[in-house]
Amino acid sequence: MLPLLISETKDSSPLIEGLATELGLEFISKRDALKKQTLIHAQYYLVIGKNKSYLQVGIKGKSKPIFCNFTEWANNKKKSNLMRCMKGLPSECSVLDATAGFGRDALELATVSRSVVLIERIPWMYYLLKDGVRNSTQESVLTLVNKFKLVQSDAREYLNIEKNKTDVIYLDPMFPNKGSARAKKNIQALRDLSEEVLSDDLLIQALDFAKKRVIVKRHKNSNYLNNQKPSFSIQGRVVRFDVYVTNSSH
Repeated sequence: MLPLLISETKDSSPLIEGLATELGLEFISKRDALKKQTLIHAQYYLVIGKNKSYLQVGIKGKSKPIFCNFTEWANNKKKSNLMRCMKGLPSECSVLDATAGFGRDALELATVSRSVVLIERIPWMYYLLKDGVRNSTQESVLTLVNKFKLVQSDAREYLNIEKNKTDVIYLDPMFPNKGSARAKKNIQALRDLSEEVLSDDLLIQALDFAKKRVIVKRHKNSNYLNNQKPSFSIQGRVVRFDVYVTNSSH
């Protein structure tokens, strides 16, 4: 399932329709969307607004907008176990987030690194990432997002072409819902709107490309990626981080 692209206003200008084509999405006018009552509850919309763009479930606006809220995330001082995976690395290290999604983990990685390359293969998700960076105006947030380099690409293709190795590669392959609890709305949206891509071969590429570490985010009950045992793991209540210290570490 793909989101339908819609304008926040009743605008159906060639500009909006051109954007829909560029992102590989179907444009629908707000008027037409409201007529299609059957779509109202289950359908995701990519809403193009004057100030920001966002995902929304249903057309009536009862669900909260889902977007790259770098300002809110940067001001949330609670750190995840991801930071523990970076322990011992210099603050000048370079990071490549091969599965960027909404960029929340990349933002956290930016606090302990010199630069973060965000690879995102889905065109509309890449658009939301760019929009999130554009809307980051707070100085402390800009300090972090200015470390970002956004790349629209499949991570495998990027690693095949790119010549400059990076210190750390972060992989967050989507895992299915485990148990009855729903994931956070942005993660759930990605699960609902994109196909799961097998990442075993991506780990092999990452281990060859990363100079110091590969960090893989998994559900605590998931098997190791590619059945490859990590150097060490850090486990939380739901998520486990598997850390691979690479041979090219020096």
